[in-house]
Amino acid sequence: MERQEKEPTQENQFVVNASVSLLWFLIDEPLELRVRAQWLLTDILNGFVTIHVPDRWLDEVCGGLVKGVHAKRITLTQAHDAMRVVRDLLKLPNWQIHYSDLHWRHEEVAELAMATSLSFYDAIYLFVAEKVGAVFWTADRKLYGFLRRSSNPKVRWIGNYQPVSGNGH
Repeated sequence: MERQEKEPTQENQFVVNASVSLLWFLIDEPLELRVRAQWLLTDILNGFVTIHVPDRWLDEVCGGLVKGVHAKRITLTQAHDAMRVVRDLLKLPNWQIHYSDLHWRHEEVAELAMATSLSFYDAIYLFVAEKVGAVFWTADRKLYGFLRRSSNPKVRWIGNYQPVSGNGH
């Protein structure tokens, strides 16, 4: 399939946290969530959406894959395959990495975390989403519930993802 990039709009600018990304690889997660996450991945690969992640995303995904291997949720070969996918994602023109001290500052994120009662790491993703005007997608049910109760209109549950590309029919 030929890659068709869409013009960036607020509707197709997304931040995804590691919980969403790990659904692409951990096959023992709930099927409905994995399917929705795969729809998102297809939209990313086809250039239909632009992804914004903090530089910490890579640490969290790699850490989740290591935990998956240790817990025998995935094999070492599957983890290596997942890392190849991750490396390929980082090369996409519609995959934007936001670096600490360049795109976000620790002090700003700490202030947001303390003001909202979020963990520092969750606040990084929220900070990036707010900074670029992106929708924040998560598979962390506790985080999603907390942000929805806090009246954050830009947080979305991955279980509600609808494909931009029409690939989910």
